Amino acid sequence: MTKRRILHAADIHLDSPLQKLSQYEDAPVQQIRDASRDALNNLTDLAIDQAVDLVVVAGDLYDGNWKETRTGMFFVKQATKLRDAGIPILVIRGNHDAANIMTNSLPLPANPDGSPIMMADEKVDTRVFDDLGIAVHGRSFGKRAEKDGMVKHYPSPHSGMFNLGLLHTSLLGGDGHDPYAPCTPAELTNKEYDYWALGHIHVRGEHGVADGAPIVFSGNIQGRHINETGEKGCILVDIDDKNQTKRTFHPLDVARWELCSIDASEMQSTDDLLEAFGDWLAKQLPQVGDRLLVTRVRVHGNSPLHNKLHQRSRHIEDELRAITISHGEGQTWLETFRVRTNVIADASLSVDMEGPMKSLSHVVGDLKSDPELAAIVATELRNLAGKLPTEVSLCDEIGEDASQWAQELIAAASADLVGRLQGNGQEAGQ
Repeated sequence: MTKRRILHAADIHLDSPLQKLSQYEDAPVQQIRDASRDALNNLTDLAIDQAVDLVVVAGDLYDGNWKETRTGMFFVKQATKLRDAGIPILVIRGNHDAANIMTNSLPLPANPDGSPIMMADEKVDTRVFDDLGIAVHGRSFGKRAEKDGMVKHYPSPHSGMFNLGLLHTSLLGGDGHDPYAPCTPAELTNKEYDYWALGHIHVRGEHGVADGAPIVFSGNIQGRHINETGEKGCILVDIDDKNQTKRTFHPLDVARWELCSIDASEMQSTDDLLEAFGDWLAKQLPQVGDRLLVTRVRVHGNSPLHNKLHQRSRHIEDELRAITISHGEGQTWLETFRVRTNVIADASLSVDMEGPMKSLSHVVGDLKSDPELAAIVATELRNLAGKLPTEVSLCDEIGEDASQWAQELIAAASADLVGRLQGNGQEAGQ
């Protein structure tokens, strides 16, 4: 066979809801809300521009059942563009768009050869493209929680063809991802396919064993929150006449999430913090090109600024936002500011064993060491949040990391009390 080219993508999560985004007054809500559509449009354009022979999507095309048919209609338009360009596309369902979840549907265009775009969920579906010398083996999720291994049901490779396995799987497991369709690299390798196109884990990476077929997670095509940082996109798989592959990553994202982590250990004033953020921003902007840069600033370290950072966190956040406006070239948004600093050990709160500062130190220490505190605080505030109007935001991180969140509350409260006990002049007034 002559050379062929496949575009491997996964985890598009079309129209994924961006919860809590509207609580930020200056958030580019519509720009971020449209990001998954714009990234999918970039995928379609790339496939056409690069004259790929086949597009495969390894699960989670959708983020769940549509809230409105415009979600499905947008994919119909993209699939039609590919069909009109003579490019077939094969899609398997994942845990977010499993067959029993999707109650809404629209007729999809057929592939150029008349075959359906969606692959079956009742059994492993094999599609053969004789003109390309490619056989694709894949199975959609029938239900959201496919906890059993699927690989054992995949057939033997078709002789003389390039065999591609399409699978939505946790593989050996990944942080923040449920263990669906588990398997091992050895199991995949033993199928003797030429390439495994995987989805579900949103971090791009290869997991093949020595002398085995490439086992590749393409990652998602668009980051959706601060835990999905860095460039996101797809893999172009070039296949030679011996069925050997060359894999090339292509970014597709239109909004890029990045964490700005600043060590405040040696900083003497908040001006040092603002300067460090400005320097970081200047380095990031050339790397993101014309994309929207969304960042969270996290300050850490044993710092002499610990109390001041907590006491003045809202004002410092406003100063950081001003920098994103003045230096961000209209393409930067600060999602939030987080303080993760600690009091310097030799600058403890103690001045007198019987004084209020020492008492406060003991109380704070006891609270931080209480293993049940985080659960109690989170439960109480969730109950309170349920009684508030929906437009009122209580805290955007309850449940994300209850323990860390409780520690932040303790640190902020103790910093405020320190300022009050010290007269609040030199700490809060600067």
